[in-house]
Amino acid sequence: MAAEELLEKYYSDILKYCLWHTPNKNAAEDAVQETFLKTLRYLDRYHHRGQFKSFLYKVAANTCIDLYRRKSSQELLFDELPQEVIYDERGFEESLDAQWLVEKVSMLSVELQEIILLRFMQQLTLREMGQILDLPLRTVQSRLRKALKQLKKQWKEEQNG
Repeated sequence: MAAEELLEKYYSDILKYCLWHTPNKNAAEDAVQETFLKTLRYLDRYHHRGQFKSFLYKVAANTCIDLYRRKSSQELLFDELPQEVIYDERGFEESLDAQWLVEKVSMLSVELQEIILLRFMQQLTLREMGQILDLPLRTVQSRLRKALKQLKKQWKEEQNG
């Protein structure tokens, strides 16, 4: 019964996350399934130090990395960003700039892509992001500022050019 509630509550968020880290929807669905299986298998190792959501994203991140390693012939995780990512946020999908954003985020370093993904696509707090990425809060803040600064610069350059 708890497994069903877990799936119902987090499935769509973890699927969106995995879509950004895998080359196609089938691989993302496989990663999500494996994420939930691992989560249930290792639930006894979860110590209530942080939010469960952070623990789940950490498992998803490691699962996607494992999937990437197994498929060594593939390029970097973000090199094959899906062309159409499923977004639930109202207004974001309607935005004319959504495709621009996906393209520009994919040009950032992998570390900055992950920060943008977790903050704006997954709507996680900075503290949750730090737990998932095993980074201090200040580092998360710094990387977020750097990523936003780079995106803003690209936006201005294209508006002026």
